[in-house]
Amino acid sequence: MSYVYFIRHAQAGSRDNYDVLSELGRKQARLLGQHLVDHGVELSALFSGDMRRQRDTAEITAQAIADSGRAAKEVIVDRGWNEFSLLSVYRAIAARMCEESPDFDRDFKEMQQMIRSDPHATGGATGRCDAAVIRAWIENRYPEYQGESWTDFKARVLASGKRIMERDSGDAVAVFTSATPVAIHAAAALGLADDKLLNILGVIYNCSVSLLRLKNGESRLFTFNSTAHLSPTLRTFR
Repeated sequence: MSYVYFIRHAQAGSRDNYDVLSELGRKQARLLGQHLVDHGVELSALFSGDMRRQRDTAEITAQAIADSGRAAKEVIVDRGWNEFSLLSVYRAIAARMCEESPDFDRDFKEMQQMIRSDPHATGGATGRCDAAVIRAWIENRYPEYQGESWTDFKARVLASGKRIMERDSGDAVAVFTSATPVAIHAAAALGLADDKLLNILGVIYNCSVSLLRLKNGESRLFTFNSTAHLSPTLRTFR
């Protein structure tokens, strides 16, 4: 039996430069490391996707743990934990969605204004556009999209989880990844279909912790989206 701490990366930059942590994000990661130490969490291994925001969250957390006097842990990079490219999906299908839906077109224009004034905006028109675009990608509504499909992405993420299950070390490990891989594994533990996965995807905080227990090839969700290490003013969605 093993415990896996799934950790979404800390706050990143704007949509045009998303793969880098903000100063607030770096603080979130340090606080996470201190929190794990304070609560006696012993991690035998740290895994991360190879996106910069994922690796930096893992490295800063690992350094905070080491600064407490514990043995330093190397971060094991596994590209299987990488997030899909939301920007690529937008570029490929948003124009067609605007043509087909006046409501989406209106929201899309409003979203452009929102993110110019607040690059971390997630609510209102921005949230509706993100949900609509992701849903269209999941449903393969535009099969001419040449990027990674939802089916391939989900299989990749689940395969990375299976590799951890096969370790069967009985120890606790941490996985530093992004919101959608966290949602995929939480949904798998809960038996949720893909159309319900969006309901949990949109609420996952930056640098939050979701704890799964793995046993006999199956997983159980113990904790989801915990931000006990962050005060309300330090909690962010993007």
